[in-house]
Amino acid sequence: MNTTIKQKLGICTDCNDGKQKPLTAKRYLFHYQKFRAEQNAWKKEKRAEMNGFLNEKKKPKPIPKMSKKRQQEIREYTIKRLQFLAQPENLKCPITGERATEIHHMRGRIGSLLLDTRYWLAVSRNGHRRIEENPEWAKENNYSLNRI
Repeated sequence: MNTTIKQKLGICTDCNDGKQKPLTAKRYLFHYQKFRAEQNAWKKEKRAEMNGFLNEKKKPKPIPKMSKKRQQEIREYTIKRLQFLAQPENLKCPITGERATEIHHMRGRIGSLLLDTRYWLAVSRNGHRRIEENPEWAKENNYSLNRI
């Protein structure tokens, strides 16, 4: 075999005979393989310990998408919404003339405004889309009010 890399010769740290031998990481090949096997076994054992530790660790509780208070408000809102849309004056959309199926919150839905029926407007889907796409027009025609 023709190679330009010369193999190191020296005294193995594990042999007691004091003879010059080809070395890998200051060890004769047999002793090097034995040393690496011991090292790999030790690493494997430590990895198993660490995996056991990580599996025991509690997984963090996810942050809820909605607070308990807001969930209660949504339950209450659903009931009020159905009652509001069932009233005779709220059956027809004032914008399109179609049947009203949604609630437009003229001042927004932040905080207590979600349940404040003074600022509700019964609209159809098309009417609601028109209000949301044209905010200036909606304010001019009193379909939307300034947010608090």
